[in-house]
Amino acid sequence: MLDRLLAPFARLMVARGVQFPELSERLKAHYVEAAKGLSDGKLTDSRLSVLTGLQRRDIARLRALPVPEPRPHHLARLLALWQTEQDYGGRDLPKNGPAPSFEALAKVVRKDIHPRTMLDTLEEAGAVAIDTDTQEVRLLQSSYQPLSGSEDQLAYLTQNLGDHFDAATENVLGQGPPHFERAVHYTELSADQVAALKTAYDAGQMAMLKDLSTQAAEMKKSAKELPKERRSFRFRAGGYFYSKQDDVP
Repeated sequence: MLDRLLAPFARLMVARGVQFPELSERLKAHYVEAAKGLSDGKLTDSRLSVLTGLQRRDIARLRALPVPEPRPHHLARLLALWQTEQDYGGRDLPKNGPAPSFEALAKVVRKDIHPRTMLDTLEEAGAVAIDTDTQEVRLLQSSYQPLSGSEDQLAYLTQNLGDHFDAATENVLGQGPPHFERAVHYTELSADQVAALKTAYDAGQMAMLKDLSTQAAEMKKSAKELPKERRSFRFRAGGYFYSKQDDVP
């Protein structure tokens, strides 16, 4: 049953050069974290060993290891602010100078990364273009799409797939109100039909995500007036479209 999940994961790990001993060690730590989260009783090393199947000598070493939290990607945040902040509004921006400019916006997002580095990365990814005559930066894409095979793309995969997997797992385990998780799937279609459906899906999905982003940006501004403990929630909404040619007998 788990092969459908493990097969693409193993393919990704091998392609990224992650060897099994390294993966196994990290997976052990997550087993311990999962057992700690699901257990209501006293969390002794022996109890964790029973729940995970790991030996007690591993438990003492692993149970204290922190699970790192992924940081929001600075380039994705930059493009979101560019479109939603009133001073920027998705308009063409001077490359340098005081706000509103690309340089000023980049410094709002990250002060430890040079604005030129962010600009070069976005230009390489096709998200922006620089007018050589006016030296203005034009927004070409509403979201940051990392280059194929890059570290940025892997970070996106882990964050998006991680949240999706969390939602699906909590649904299966019956933890709290169910998360929305639906899919449409058909077989025996032609390549042209699937391509037409993908075009329709991409357009509808992008429009919905853009609307959600606009609403969330306005809500975040008003939430700044609330105490910190009342604005500690986050959300991620997304979707996917996958097609494959089945074997024909």
